[in-house]
Amino acid sequence: MKKILASLMMVGLIFCLGGCNVPWMKQKTEKTKATKVIQADKVEGTMKGMKLKVGVSNDMAPFSYYDSEQKKITGFDIDLLDKLSEYLGFEYELYPMNMKKLEQKIKNKELDLAIAGISITDERQREFSFTDTYYETYLQIVVRKDSQITDRKEITEKKIGVVEGTSSAQYAEDYLSEDNKITYYKNITKVWNDLEKGTIDATIYDTTGIQNYMKEHADNTNLSVLNEQLNSEESNYGIMFVKGYKYLDQFNVALQVLNNDGTYQKLKEQWIKTKE
Repeated sequence: MKKILASLMMVGLIFCLGGCNVPWMKQKTEKTKATKVIQADKVEGTMKGMKLKVGVSNDMAPFSYYDSEQKKITGFDIDLLDKLSEYLGFEYELYPMNMKKLEQKIKNKELDLAIAGISITDERQREFSFTDTYYETYLQIVVRKDSQITDRKEITEKKIGVVEGTSSAQYAEDYLSEDNKITYYKNITKVWNDLEKGTIDATIYDTTGIQNYMKEHADNTNLSVLNEQLNSEESNYGIMFVKGYKYLDQFNVALQVLNNDGTYQKLKEQWIKTKE
């Protein structure tokens, strides 16, 4: 694992946490907190010698997924984690699992953190601590092309497949459960397969993941994406920790440093090649 981060020009910069937006955020996802000022050069390397257990997904391309050719977990989230580890000085070990298990492992303090395209929902914020948003997204509904469904309101008496424990599943329960049957899956790959076959009629998922799937299967997919953007206020991604995590501020400063020196944008351009 790389241990040396390229020299940064912003070592002496001062960051405000909690009460100010980072440049990649278009809107706030949490209520405004009291501003906390931290100097970047007081944070770099402060977690040296620590080895963290990190929960990730093996089925959420392009953020965190298992690459069968490389035979390892890879993606935007993994590269971002690697840069955070270089700046803060910690080492880490990856533990791939589904979202439901990630939450339980964090609660039990069996994992130190989780980075797996995890949406910062109001419900989760009551139980976990999150960094500032590091990626903005929203939910969309996907149906079969032959379904003749063009709007969310037309989804009645249908079978809806969702990945258990996700914000997508919560949205389906809150807004799509009436007159519809919800089926829960362990991973999104199975959802896509069943939707293509017609075993289910629709799914709801993060738009970047949808765009990634549609791009990879552009020549043979039977699926269509509805235009409506859903739940944007509770879909943005953050790194998740046990409530009151001691080093949360260090992670927030590191995220801002990586944004200011261009590292974040390079990773985004490398991994997220879908439309905004």
